[in-house]
Amino acid sequence: MAQTFVIRGAHVYCTEQRSFTPASVVVENGIIAKLLSPDAAYSCENVIDGTGCYLVPGLVDTHTHGRIGYDFDSATVEQMKEMRRSYAQDGTTTVFPTIASAPFAQIEQAIDNVKAAGYDCIHLEGRYLNAKRRGAHREDLLFPLDSAELSALLDRMEPLHVHITCAAELEAGCTFVKTAVARGATVSLGHSDATYDEALEAISWGVNAFTHTFNAMRPIHHREPGPVVAGMTVDTAYCEVIADGFHLHPAIVKLAYLTKRPAHLTLITDSMSATGCADGEYAIAGEKVHVVDGKAINEEGNIAGSTITLYQAVRNLMRFADITYAEALPYATIVPAREVGLDAVTGSIAEGKRADLLLVSPETYDIRAVWQMGERIL
Repeated sequence: MAQTFVIRGAHVYCTEQRSFTPASVVVENGIIAKLLSPDAAYSCENVIDGTGCYLVPGLVDTHTHGRIGYDFDSATVEQMKEMRRSYAQDGTTTVFPTIASAPFAQIEQAIDNVKAAGYDCIHLEGRYLNAKRRGAHREDLLFPLDSAELSALLDRMEPLHVHITCAAELEAGCTFVKTAVARGATVSLGHSDATYDEALEAISWGVNAFTHTFNAMRPIHHREPGPVVAGMTVDTAYCEVIADGFHLHPAIVKLAYLTKRPAHLTLITDSMSATGCADGEYAIAGEKVHVVDGKAINEEGNIAGSTITLYQAVRNLMRFADITYAEALPYATIVPAREVGLDAVTGSIAEGKRADLLLVSPETYDIRAVWQMGERIL
């Protein structure tokens, strides 16, 4: 377990005010123990000098399929451990390994590997999707919304914190969603051909989010607004967006920001194995993907995940929506944490929360140091 240490001299990010204030942060056993005024006395042998830097919460990515050449569907335990450290080095300290559509036995093995690799969260995106909006998921790997099968998978995923994507408009959607929610999972509507009314009904069952909004779902029409408008106009619904400038035009990202601010826009990466690698041929969920100029396209011509990091998404949101660093940070920290029910644990710098922290240059916004649960990663 990490030792006790104090970070002094930094400007600490205050999530509620969306601003920075001078403070000292005391970390004990991986937890933020105290927030002190800059001149408060505190005896500690291990002092980190944060003078002139920003101290911000570690980022939370609820939707990512992999990076550095590995895919969560097929990675070994050791490869998943490598990925976990790589995510943290780029500022993402809470990761939901996302399992795409695959043969059932492979999904089971991936779940076991995620647990063995030390993750405490998981996102099951694959399998329970609408073939009309399957995107890069193979149609032969899709499966009906089977609550009994879901219960077995939830048993297997314990004690992980679970997030699930499904096309809730399909047959048995109500029972499926309610089964997941009753077991403590959060549910997002995605890869969906739902109408506007069907999306509203899914929200009434317990769906609280919309997976990579606009992508792989029925588009907006002025006489049939579809799931996008349901997600955008229901105040309690979270809309997830991929802010890489490719999945969505920057103007659409800005529209989502203006519609869902201040508390229900979630930045995700939907990153795949090519993230952090050169262009070339890769795979997602067993499907060949061509990456050119950082854009991932499968052999059918469909977008097949992104290659951005979540920290890059924060910086893109600043540009796309013309907002400051302080204004952009919540959408990759506290907002996703709230969406998946982890806001009491992480997502902001507060006493009692995990010491997931980034020390950042205020001039360039480059990450200078990272702590994950109090352990120095970078």
